[in-house]
Amino acid sequence: MITDNSVASDEITINAPAELVWSVIVDFAAYPEWNRFCPQIQGELKLGAPLAMRVDLGNGLQDQVEYISVIEAPHRIVWSMENKPDDPIHADRTQIITPVDANSCRYVSMDEFGGPMVPSIMEALAEAVERGFNRCAQDLKARAEALHQRAQRGCEPGRRAGS
Repeated sequence: MITDNSVASDEITINAPAELVWSVIVDFAAYPEWNRFCPQIQGELKLGAPLAMRVDLGNGLQDQVEYISVIEAPHRIVWSMENKPDDPIHADRTQIITPVDANSCRYVSMDEFGGPMVPSIMEALAEAVERGFNRCAQDLKARAEALHQRAQRGCEPGRRAGS
């Protein structure tokens, strides 16, 4: 969904526990295995920590650095541009996980923009960001559900772990 100053993915249901979905989001080293929108991210899970990432908005990978600004495990993480007062554009990416029950949750990702360049940024990039966020959400769903199914198979009576 696109508004005047924000872009959000579709809200999706993931058939995996919220804690597992959280663990996928914060396992930055594994992003190349599942995340086509952001196939590379380096940093540590710590407030203020920089995240060096490569993002695909449809024209090849571009480098950017954002900073972790909120950690509310296992429900919400936000990373933000540096957001200095005189910057022409400010952005905060929020990912929200809402438990539905013990084995499923809802997920949505959004970018909220501020600053004098918002209209031109929205015109130039909003649709690409929306496509990227939806691709990321679907990739997250596939990854978390596969891990959850694998864990459930490993816990079935009469099955050996790894079989």
